[in-house]
Amino acid sequence: MSRHEFSVAYLGKDRGDDHSIDVQTLAPALLAFGRLLREANSEFNGKKSTAKVLVVSDFEHKCFNINFELVVGLYEQVRQLLSTEQAQSAKNVLEWVGILGGPPATVAGTYLAYLKWRRGRKIESVTPLIDSDRTGTVEVRIQGDDATVHVHQHIYNLAENPKALRATRDALLPLGQEGFDTVQLKEGDVVVDEIKDDDVEHIVASCNVGIEETKETEPEVEVTPAWLSVYSPVYDERAPSWRFRLGKDVIYADISETNIAHEALERGGAMVEDAYQVKLEITTEIDSAGKKGEPSYKVLEVIRFVPAGPIAKQSSLFDE
Repeated sequence: MSRHEFSVAYLGKDRGDDHSIDVQTLAPALLAFGRLLREANSEFNGKKSTAKVLVVSDFEHKCFNINFELVVGLYEQVRQLLSTEQAQSAKNVLEWVGILGGPPATVAGTYLAYLKWRRGRKIESVTPLIDSDRTGTVEVRIQGDDATVHVHQHIYNLAENPKALRATRDALLPLGQEGFDTVQLKEGDVVVDEIKDDDVEHIVASCNVGIEETKETEPEVEVTPAWLSVYSPVYDERAPSWRFRLGKDVIYADISETNIAHEALERGGAMVEDAYQVKLEITTEIDSAGKKGEPSYKVLEVIRFVPAGPIAKQSSLFDE
């Protein structure tokens, strides 16, 4: 396992000593950093390598500062399979994304730098460079002004990944709200980069063009904690799905990998409004035109069960 800390600070020149931020402003950005770095790790280390982003926060200075830790799982196994040179540690992944300072030294040597450089311009061509000292690098040529840049293939791939691009936009959502106008990316007390208003416009324009150009067909898969309440139980232990309420929606959720049905029958049945705290997988199919279908749901893990109340015992004809 490999882990490395970094921090993000949202600043505003007119905010003074205000250390607060609306949770509705912050929450999408926090989740976005997690999604972006999971996609980056998959690009650099393959889909079998796992990654999670932890918040280890303090709130100091005249800004809203958040300390994160990226944890890359299966790193040792990936390193042994790929070789030390090819496997990317948590620190390497953060460097390639542009959250930490590191080896990439060209004008677009990181993912974020490449998005800034592109400024929403359309790509005319992408040419692999196969010289011995540039293996894995591609030349990207922009339409119209004939501008070119050399970037690593992984950076180009990540910048063509609509999930990463949407996460990048969301990570910048606090800017323009509540007086925030700058985000600082830091390692310890060292400021690695600052993203200001002009940078936001360039990055978001590149994200929008990339999302539009990419015909995404891979399903969106989100794993999230959730509360499900029973809407219509099925008294068949082999039934793969039950109907639940998820918020105001009524959904079918796959329970085949859980003991929900078995344990309900052992209790003597299930009641409407029995509640389950679960780890829920939500999968949304996307067709060739980029249109999203209806999501499907699967319970991966039951964390807690809260009964609606005692199950009524059925009376007998012989009871007095």
